[in-house]
Amino acid sequence: MKRMKLPFLCAVALGALIGLFNVSNGSKTVVQAQDAAKAAKPKSPTTDKPAEQPDQAAQRAAIDKTTQGFVEAFSRGDVEQLAAYLSDGAELVSDEAPPLRGRSAIVQALTDHFAEHPKKKITREVESLRFKSKLSVIEEGHLKVTVGSEAPKNMRYSLDLIHEDGKWLIVGVHEWPSKNAELMDLEWLIGSWEAKRADAEVHTTYEWFGAKSYIRATTTVREKDRTLTAMQMIGIDPRTDELRILTFEADGGFAEGTCTREGNTWIFESHGVLADGGELSATNILVRVNSDTTTWQPVNLQLGDETIDDLPPLKVTRLKTAK
Repeated sequence: MKRMKLPFLCAVALGALIGLFNVSNGSKTVVQAQDAAKAAKPKSPTTDKPAEQPDQAAQRAAIDKTTQGFVEAFSRGDVEQLAAYLSDGAELVSDEAPPLRGRSAIVQALTDHFAEHPKKKITREVESLRFKSKLSVIEEGHLKVTVGSEAPKNMRYSLDLIHEDGKWLIVGVHEWPSKNAELMDLEWLIGSWEAKRADAEVHTTYEWFGAKSYIRATTTVREKDRTLTAMQMIGIDPRTDELRILTFEADGGFAEGTCTREGNTWIFESHGVLADGGELSATNILVRVNSDTTTWQPVNLQLGDETIDDLPPLKVTRLKTAK
C-alpha cells in the first residue's frame, strides 16, 4: 500500500480541523475550510429586578462566606477549618464513595483522604441559591477540581445549609458527575491558540456556544498566498452521552467523530467525506502540557485506499489577551 507524506499546512490544519483533508493533483494535501464568521450575539432584554432588602443581602453574603470558606479549606486540606463549617448531623454523599453521616465521620474520612491523596484546587461556580425557609437554603452549581498540572475535572454539587447559633452551617454535601462533564473538562481550551512554522501559521479560537452546550472553534490557516478558515462544533450526543465533534469544509466536505479522555490526553477518532466523495479517517492526539501549551499529533491517517505517514507532535500555544 502506498504511503504519502503531508506538508506542514496539513499538520496544523489537522490540529484545528480534526483530521479533515482535501487532496488535489494526487500529491499535495490542502485544507479547504468554511469561513465561520462569528454572528453578532443578540442582546438579552433587560428586566428590572427588585432590590434586595439589606437583611437578605447580608444573609446571602454570609452564606457565600461559609460555602467559599468550605471550598478553600478543602483545597488546603485543612480538616479543622472544614469541621467548623459543618453541622453536627452533616451528611456527605458522593458518586465515588459510600455516604458519610455525622461531622465526626466526615472529619475522619477527610483526614484519611488528605493523608493519602495530593491536594486539590477546587473552584465553584454557583448556579442557584434557593431559600427553603428563612433558616435553610440550597446552593447548586459546578465544581472544578484540579490536581497538580492536570486538566480540571468538573462535577455538579448541591449544598444544604441551615442558620444555627447565629451562623450558616452545612448540613448536606452532594456531588455527582455533570451531565456534560466531558465537555466541561475541555473548558481550559476557551480562548485563542496558535501554531507557527516558516511557511504557515494557524490561529484557532474556542468559545462557548449557547448555554455552554457546545464549544465552537473558528480556525484560520494562513499561507503565503492564501487564507483558509473553518468551523467546528464540540458537544455531547444526548443519545449516547459521547463527546462528539463535527467539522465542516467550505466546498462541501465534512467530518465527524468522537473524543475520549485519558488523564491529560484527549483522543479524537474521526471520519470525513471530502467534496469529491473520497473518504478520510484519522486519530488525533491532543496532550495538555500546561494551561497555555498543548501538542497535537495526527496518526492512523487513511485517505481512501492510501495510508498517510503519521505526523510528529505539533506545539500549540495560547495567545495572551491584552489587559
